Amino acid sequence: MKYRTIVIDPPYPHRLTGQFKRENRAKQLPYKTMTMNEIHSLDIEKYADIGCHLWLWTTNSHLKDSFDLLKSWNFTYLNTITWCKTSGVGAYFANTTQHILMAYYKSCKFNKARWKPTHFITKPVGKGEHSKKPESSYQLIESISDEPRLEIFARTKREGWDYIGDELGVPILVNQMENKS
Repeated sequence: MKYRTIVIDPPYPHRLTGQFKRENRAKQLPYKTMTMNEIHSLDIEKYADIGCHLWLWTTNSHLKDSFDLLKSWNFTYLNTITWCKTSGVGAYFANTTQHILMAYYKSCKFNKARWKPTHFITKPVGKGEHSKKPESSYQLIESISDEPRLEIFARTKREGWDYIGDELGVPILVNQMENKS
């Protein structure tokens, strides 16, 4: 199946830097990560209809990697949407932002809303739910991008969306991703 909207939040390789004086500091990430080579090898293009919008989540430390991913998947970068959080963690700076790189496949089409702001502000989602994305991000994407929609590395089921994600029992297969939805 070809999709008009794809959201992907790759499990980037992260190194937990040092120990902090916070009691709740994670000793390890609560999910499996992939190497950048494994993420690059995902065949995202095979799911993309012409004009597909790709929404690629990234962190500050993986911005350059994410632009490289777009290029390797044959998507054209259009804009950056920033999630401004009311708190954050980090080794040198308190990372209070995450980003979604918005790109398109072969043709830039907007059949729904345009001229939306390039940021939104919400609290981090759910205490102890590392990497969970806010509902407002999905509302923004749905207001702009057409159906059908696919979320890759999904953590929860969302009505009207197809999904692939280990946490939902639909595993990601490197070099041979299969749509099991």
